[in-house]
Amino acid sequence: MLKHLSVVVAIILLSAFSVSTGIKGITQNGNEVITGTAKGHLWGSGQFKIVSNTGFTCEGIYDYSEGTSKPAVGGFKCDDGLQGDIVVSALNAAGSTGYGIAQRNNKSYAQFVYGNAPDFKNLSWNMAKEKYAEMSKQMRGYINYCEDYPETLKCKK
Repeated sequence: MLKHLSVVVAIILLSAFSVSTGIKGITQNGNEVITGTAKGHLWGSGQFKIVSNTGFTCEGIYDYSEGTSKPAVGGFKCDDGLQGDIVVSALNAAGSTGYGIAQRNNKSYAQFVYGNAPDFKNLSWNMAKEKYAEMSKQMRGYINYCEDYPETLKCKK
């Protein structure tokens, strides 16, 4: 009985150190909209799941390896067989609000916001690609998701 109680207490404590937030964004593919949720943990890592209005679903992970002062990096898989990389930039110290850019291994992009970022405007796709490259440079050398997402463009190199 005590063993089961300690497991329940551990689960409650761990869930107290995480926050879930909504994701909304667009893909480079015209009028394709993505929505979903992200669950971030106090220690900087998290998971997310998105669905597009055209029917594909993606799940992935991200990690703020150096705190929210630098971008997070992550990988994801979609049910249409594609994989991708994301870079995420927090707009607050807690990392609960921000924006991100994703690149799938077919070289298409998506941009998204999470949390309470109501005034964020979509970037032009050229600007999104530049921002993705800039944020990726900051995280060069810190990719820890290639075992789970080997087909992403960053992992294939």
